[in-house]
Amino acid sequence: MGPQIYRDGQRFIIPTSDWGFKRLFGSEMNKGLLIGLLNKIIDDKVIEDLEYLDRDIILPVGDVRKMSFDVYCKCADGSRIIVEMQNYAKSSFVDRALVYSSASIIENYTLSKAKGYRVQKTYFIAITGEKVFPQVDHAPVRLAMCGIDLPERPVLNDKILQIFIELPKFADDLNGLKKDSPFLNKFAVALKTMASYSERPKVMDDATLVDMFKAADLHGYEEVDLSNYKTSVMNEFEYEETLKEYREEGLAEGLAQGLEEGRADSSREIAANMKKAGITPDIIAKCAGLSIDEIKTL
Repeated sequence: MGPQIYRDGQRFIIPTSDWGFKRLFGSEMNKGLLIGLLNKIIDDKVIEDLEYLDRDIILPVGDVRKMSFDVYCKCADGSRIIVEMQNYAKSSFVDRALVYSSASIIENYTLSKAKGYRVQKTYFIAITGEKVFPQVDHAPVRLAMCGIDLPERPVLNDKILQIFIELPKFADDLNGLKKDSPFLNKFAVALKTMASYSERPKVMDDATLVDMFKAADLHGYEEVDLSNYKTSVMNEFEYEETLKEYREEGLAEGLAQGLEEGRADSSREIAANMKKAGITPDIIAKCAGLSIDEIKTL
């Protein structure tokens, strides 16, 4: 799913853009929207309230590592939730998801002589613009630690529960929806097409979707927010256009394949050119799979 571009007269933000996604689901003003979404996705608990945490985690593991999340929050029971919007996810993203989830566990565990290790649960929710599990037909895909030697492979440890919502597995437009379509089907179509609407489609009648359209309405945005949004979307669009040029020139086939094949040198080279072009570090990090600290050294 390629990037979308802002157009004059556009009413709703592009929810899959970096700025747009964080505005909708990572801001205090829209906490109710995030809670509503999570309660549709997570089925082993009801979330009544949550606390937004710093999106950056510094881990003193080997070389100091900095993990940056789109959304990172804590529930009343102490469990953590990470939500990531990843437009260019490939199979290697599964490993990165595990690292992100583990970072939350390390940041949050306790150890005492009386009780030993106590680990709070981490939910990792990934919304991806590409198929991460093409061999699996259904969506979402849920991963937990299972007993592979046992016939029914029961969940043995659910301290890390990963939920992958792959947008290509859902309908592309309103024609693929019905009034009684499941929530995730409608949500996926909204993410893909919201920016093209002049008003909320009637089929998007779930309370969470109604709130989502209200929060995405550019008519209510202050000028500074609108400016930041346009800049972020343009940066992402320029990144994709530059990536296309690299593909056309045959330079390591760009990041999309280069990262998956372990070509770190080419990813750093492209990221360095993104930096020279004035694209912000957070956009480069999200698209190139590099940390902010790595980008600073380029």
